[in-house]
Amino acid sequence: MQDDTFGRLLKAALGSIVSCEGTTAPRIEAELGRAMGVAGATVQRYKAGHIPPDPEQVRILAEAAVTRGYLNRDWLVAFLQAARYPDPAALIARLYPAAQGRPAPSRTCENLPAPTYSRFIMREPAYASVLEGLRRRTPVVLIASLGGMGKTSLAREVAARSLDPGADPPFEAAVWISDKDRPGTTNLSLLLDEIARTLDYPGIIDYAEDDKRREVEYLLRRRRVLLVVDNYETITDGALATWLLHVPEPSKALVTSREYPKAFTAGATVVDLGGLSDFEARALITQRLRWLGLDGLVPDPGLLAPLVGATGGNPLAIEMALGCIKYGQQPLPQVLDDLAAARGVTDLFDDLFQRSWALLGEPARRVFQVLPLFVGSASRAAVVAVADLPAPVCERALERLAGLALVNSQHTDLLHPPRYSLHPLARAFAHSRLREQPAFAAAAYQRRLAWYRDLAAQVGYCWDDLGRLARLDPEHETLHAVARGALAQGCYADVVQLARDAGYYFYVRGLWSKEPPIDLMQAQAARLLGDAVAEVEALSRYVQVLSRQHKLADADSYLPRLHDLAARTALPNKTLMDYRHGVASNWLARGEIDRAQQIWEESLPQAEDPYQRAAMRNWIGVCLYRKGRLPEAEAVFRESLREAEAHNVQQIVGSNQTKLIEIALDLGRLDEAAAALAESTAHAQKYQNQAQLAELQFAYARLHAQRGDPAAARAALVDAIDRFARLGRRRDFMRAHDELARLDAQAPASQEAPVVRSARTMRIA
Repeated sequence: MQDDTFGRLLKAALGSIVSCEGTTAPRIEAELGRAMGVAGATVQRYKAGHIPPDPEQVRILAEAAVTRGYLNRDWLVAFLQAARYPDPAALIARLYPAAQGRPAPSRTCENLPAPTYSRFIMREPAYASVLEGLRRRTPVVLIASLGGMGKTSLAREVAARSLDPGADPPFEAAVWISDKDRPGTTNLSLLLDEIARTLDYPGIIDYAEDDKRREVEYLLRRRRVLLVVDNYETITDGALATWLLHVPEPSKALVTSREYPKAFTAGATVVDLGGLSDFEARALITQRLRWLGLDGLVPDPGLLAPLVGATGGNPLAIEMALGCIKYGQQPLPQVLDDLAAARGVTDLFDDLFQRSWALLGEPARRVFQVLPLFVGSASRAAVVAVADLPAPVCERALERLAGLALVNSQHTDLLHPPRYSLHPLARAFAHSRLREQPAFAAAAYQRRLAWYRDLAAQVGYCWDDLGRLARLDPEHETLHAVARGALAQGCYADVVQLARDAGYYFYVRGLWSKEPPIDLMQAQAARLLGDAVAEVEALSRYVQVLSRQHKLADADSYLPRLHDLAARTALPNKTLMDYRHGVASNWLARGEIDRAQQIWEESLPQAEDPYQRAAMRNWIGVCLYRKGRLPEAEAVFRESLREAEAHNVQQIVGSNQTKLIEIALDLGRLDEAAAALAESTAHAQKYQNQAQLAELQFAYARLHAQRGDPAAARAALVDAIDRFARLGRRRDFMRAHDELARLDAQAPASQEAPVVRSARTMRIA
């Protein structure tokens, strides 16, 4: 017996197992073949649609798909139905008790920086005081101390441990933001963006400020979130302090500062972080001596007890002093005498930085001076290029700098090389040294620009290989700063090239709220260069983004310039298609479906880019679908799907699959829709296409409703609503919410619908 639906569902299941286990299809087929008592080639026949003659073989395949491929109950129902499995209810009930799908695994949301310490030195009194403050009703806990006392390390450790099971108080998520690398730039809007991004609600980022604030506050009421604001002393936005003092419960804010901000006089629990106790200092000294390879030369760390007094128990000062002892020529007593003579923490660090600087050779000085040019942290390859040193020389310099505690080495895992960052005090000192050498600084800025320009060129317009985007994930903050600096310095051609090569990354990753947007930087640079083609490219992309966000008034301010440039410029084919796509997207956002469709239809025969052709067909199908012309829309979607699959345009593949499912449901072809839903869900999960997963959940809700299962339909709608809210898809959110209200209205009067707690994350007027 043969059934094409069975074959498609089995292929989706095997593909999901392969993706989840990181193995190969032949290996999985061989394993399942042995379990069923058949050869791997027989499993391939099953994939072609031949149904196994033995129901036991069907059971083995179904169980593997659910337990190893993590497919849902809807796939199982469709699979067993296609296989003509006897008594499917019993197997469904066993694999999904009480007709419920596998619960989604809980995911801890956090963006904590990698630790700069190999082992945290526990500071019991301070740690306990912070926890006690977080248990109180006050919204803010402030850790205040002089520079170098370990505020950041303490805050990071508290945040990380608060996410552990059994923590007291417990938090479900931790959001970190620091003013360290670009002092004075952190504000309330940036913090709200970071919260939305970390909690996986990126769509909120694009709201107007008041709406964004309200939605973030709603998220903070739903979950216990710990907000950490590091290096508050350089923040100048008064609105941020006011908002932190009104963070809604059960969430809390943990703030570190070298000063005691007056704004926190009321409403904050203050933890004054002093120097290390003798016990804590001895633990730090023992650990640092071992790291420096000096533990064999100091049989008793107690001999270094005067060091604690000379440094006031300041952890950074202790580490720097030990580095000076290792690399310096002066004996320990002389170093201790010099430190003891320093008056106050400022003189202490002035002495230590000057002493450390004197112990650096020219390569190490070059490395130290260029590190402030990176936002957050830097890779070894970037440092090598910007410092203009051979890699082995740079590595030895980094080792010396780390030994002197001038540089922090951050290890995320053993599979990736470390990245390097600076303590704020070290960053300020390095900046001052860099300013003393303007010629070297100018050359370093140019080398940094060249390195990031080359890095962006390795990514580019990679629609057929989205994996390349990962190369920019740890670098996009510095890359954006490089483009901003190049624009300020008049390096307009470099800005245009950077934006061309990195613009697709910022678009796909949804980093649309960076200020200024990279597309606008390209447009400004191109205008100053008189490069109309580059300006049209940038403005077309930006208008498309604004249209997708329904920021039509903002788009209106750029459209006249865009139309004027396009009318008087001979545009290359790709740029012309980008322009038409941006204009058509704007018309569609305004509800002018015929005008949008006309532009895409007229452009399609001229498109040379496979991505653009597949996308244009997809949008033509959308227009037809919205006008109710379902057979025509279905034909267009199928053609777009064939083109997208032929050229590996995975984003368009998923979009077409979803639209075809919608049409099948509209036309009542439920078995076809169920099979396609299972296959498309496996595809979306493989590529983590969040937009497609949201649309598929809405389609599942429609399928369940049409099959007479309102409970399953409601569960799918709640999930779809939450996903649309995360993505900021307002139109789809309201459509799903209206469908939920209609479903609840049809429920029997005696059956009270449960409250949807995840459905109002997007309250729209």
